[in-house]
Amino acid sequence: MLRVVGIVALIVLAACDQTNAKTAASPSPVLPQGNWTQSLAFSGELTGQMGGILPDTAEQKSECTGSRTRNGEMWSDSFFGTLDASGKQWGVVFLIQNFRGPGTYASGDVKVQMHNTDNSQVWMNLGGDKVTLTVERSQQSGSVDAQLSSATTGKTGSERINGRWNCRG
Repeated sequence: MLRVVGIVALIVLAACDQTNAKTAASPSPVLPQGNWTQSLAFSGELTGQMGGILPDTAEQKSECTGSRTRNGEMWSDSFFGTLDASGKQWGVVFLIQNFRGPGTYASGDVKVQMHNTDNSQVWMNLGGDKVTLTVERSQQSGSVDAQLSSATTGKTGSERINGRWNCRG
């Protein structure tokens, strides 16, 4: 019975004048910043996994220069997320002073930093810390393997960030 009703409905729809129907162009999907996926592992003085970022607030905003960056300009990605279910918020910053396009950047070319929201705990790559940051063709995703030192205590190589990152910009 339902099959007959469905066939009748199709015939009725086909008989209707469809030429007067107005269609609106569908807008491009907007990807809220809170949906930037991350797959970052933190080990050392601070341990856990970061899987995404937090929505912007008045005090903290996630931003990425992404595909707008040209050779010779500064490329950056900064975002805030939580580690596991702890609820503690952490900021992560990747900065390339002299961007040369998609590719792999090493310690001297890139700065990596992680910090809590009031900057009372900060880790960053210093002279002897090994960092590899890969920026893929889109300039909005890649990987990182960064050994960081505590800017708070001075302890060298005390934190590591490893994994995949994503942004929109």
